[in-house]
Amino acid sequence: MTGSEIRSLPRPYSATHGDLMVRLAFILLTLALSLAGQGKPAPQTLEAIPWHPLAAGLPPATISGPPTSLTFENQTTRTLKVFWVKYNGTLKAYGELHAGATREQKTTANSCWMVAETSGKPLGYFQATPRPGRAIIPARLPVPVLRSRKYTPGTRQEAILWQKKLRGSLARLMKMQDLIAQDTPLPLNPTTSSSEDRGKFILHEMEIDSTPGNRIKLVLTVPKAVTGTCPAVVAIAGHSGTRHSCYQDRGFATLLAEKGYVTISTKISQHSVREQQRTMMGERLWDLMRCVDLLVSRREVDPARIGCAGNSLGGEMAMWLAAMDERIAATMSAGFLTSMDQLEENHCRCWKFPGLRELVEFSDIYALTAPRPLMCQNGLQERPTWFTVPLAREALTGIMPIYGVLGAPENLEFVAHEGGHVIEVPALLTFLGKHLGPEQ
Repeated sequence: MTGSEIRSLPRPYSATHGDLMVRLAFILLTLALSLAGQGKPAPQTLEAIPWHPLAAGLPPATISGPPTSLTFENQTTRTLKVFWVKYNGTLKAYGELHAGATREQKTTANSCWMVAETSGKPLGYFQATPRPGRAIIPARLPVPVLRSRKYTPGTRQEAILWQKKLRGSLARLMKMQDLIAQDTPLPLNPTTSSSEDRGKFILHEMEIDSTPGNRIKLVLTVPKAVTGTCPAVVAIAGHSGTRHSCYQDRGFATLLAEKGYVTISTKISQHSVREQQRTMMGERLWDLMRCVDLLVSRREVDPARIGCAGNSLGGEMAMWLAAMDERIAATMSAGFLTSMDQLEENHCRCWKFPGLRELVEFSDIYALTAPRPLMCQNGLQERPTWFTVPLAREALTGIMPIYGVLGAPENLEFVAHEGGHVIEVPALLTFLGKHLGPEQ
C-alpha cells in the first residue's frame, strides 16, 4: 500500500465520528447531572420574620446563634436605614435600603436588626431565626399608640389611684409582679465575707439572696459611732459600674458614710437576664429592692429615712427604685432626666423593654415618686446628644403637676449644674441632709 493510500484511509476521529462522540458526551453529561440532582432539596422558600414595631421595644441583649441570613425587603416608598443591635444595646449602621429594594444580610440567629428613618428615628426591628428569613418592611408602617397612661391632673384621690394602677402595670411589664406581691419577704440569708475599718465607718462585703438560688454581692457601710438609728442611702453606680464604684476616689457613697449614713451598693449594670422568665430591668430593680429589704432588717437603720441616689444608669435606677418602692423617702437622680425619644436615637437601649413606651414617658415614672422628695440633676456641659438641660426642663414639666396636686411642690427640685455627666455632690449632700440627715 502506497503512502498516499495510507494517508487516505478514514481516521478514527473523523468528522463523522467526532459528531457522534460529542453527542454521546452531551447525553452522558445530561444524564449525570440529572442523577446528581435527584435527592437534592428544592430551593428553600424563605419564611417571613415577624416585624416588631417601635412600641414593642428592643431586646436589651441577645446571645448569638448559628449562622443564618435575613433578606430585607423595603416595601415602603422611602429610603430607610438598617442597624445591627449589638449585645449591649448600641447600634452599628449597615447602610441604607432604598424604596422597593431587596438585600441579603449575613448574620447569626437571635441577632436583632433595627430599621429607622434616614434621620435615625427608629421604626421597628427584626430578630433573626436559625433558618434564613425574609425581613419584610411593611408598606404602611403602623403608628404606635404611645404613653396611654400619661398622668392627667385631677384630684388627690385620682392621683393616688393612678400611681397604684401604674405601679401594678409596670411590675407586670417587668415580670416581677410575683416578687412584689408576696405577703412575706423572701429570706435574705445574708453572709459577710469581710469587714474593713475605714475610720469613721466599717465597710462590710456581703452576699444576700435576690431570688431563691440567685445570690448578689453588695457593699454595706455602717457608722462606728451609732446612737439610736441612722438614715440610709442606696448608692447606685452607672454603666460598667460595680458595687465599689460609688465609694472609689472619695465618691458620694464614701462621703455619706463619713457623715453617719448607712450606705449600701450592688452591681446593676448587667446586660442579660439570670432567669429566663424575668426581664433585665426587672432583675436590676429587684436587686435594689432587696438592698432596701436588708436595710430595713438592720437595727442601725431608721426605716422611715431610707433614700437612694445615682448618676447616669444609676440615676435611671434611682428613678425606678423610688417609683416602685414607697419605702424610699428621698431620691436624687442625676444625669438621666430626658425624653424617651431622645434615648431612642442617642443612647444604649437597655432602658427599653416591650410595652414600656405604650404606657408611659420617663416623667410619668418619676411622677410615681410624688409627694416624696425628689431632686434631679443635669449638667450644662452634657454632650449635645445626651441628657441636656433643655430636655430635662421639658421633662420636668411632666412631673410638676402631680407634686402640686399632692400638696408638695416644694419637694421637687431641679439642679442645672456647671459640670457634665456627673453628680453635683454639694447639692446632693444638702438635699439628703435636709430630708434624711443624721441631725434629724
